[in-house]
Amino acid sequence: MPDTPIDDRTTVLALLAMNGLSPSEKEIDAMVAGYPAARAMVASMYTMPGVRYEEPAVTFAPRVTP
Repeated sequence: MPDTPIDDRTTVLALLAMNGLSPSEKEIDAMVAGYPAARAMVASMYTMPGVRYEEPAVTFAPRVTP
């Protein structure tokens, strides 16, 4: 991990490039503005005790009847 923090714009641009996406500058600016909130939401999913390894709420359990 680097010693200096990477700014949000660099992170967003790297993620877009890694996935082969090339949005407009206006769209990139919007993604950069929303990136801190998105990271906080993702991080909050790991702070709930006891649910880290639970199944998602929506599951499909097919039943085969003879």
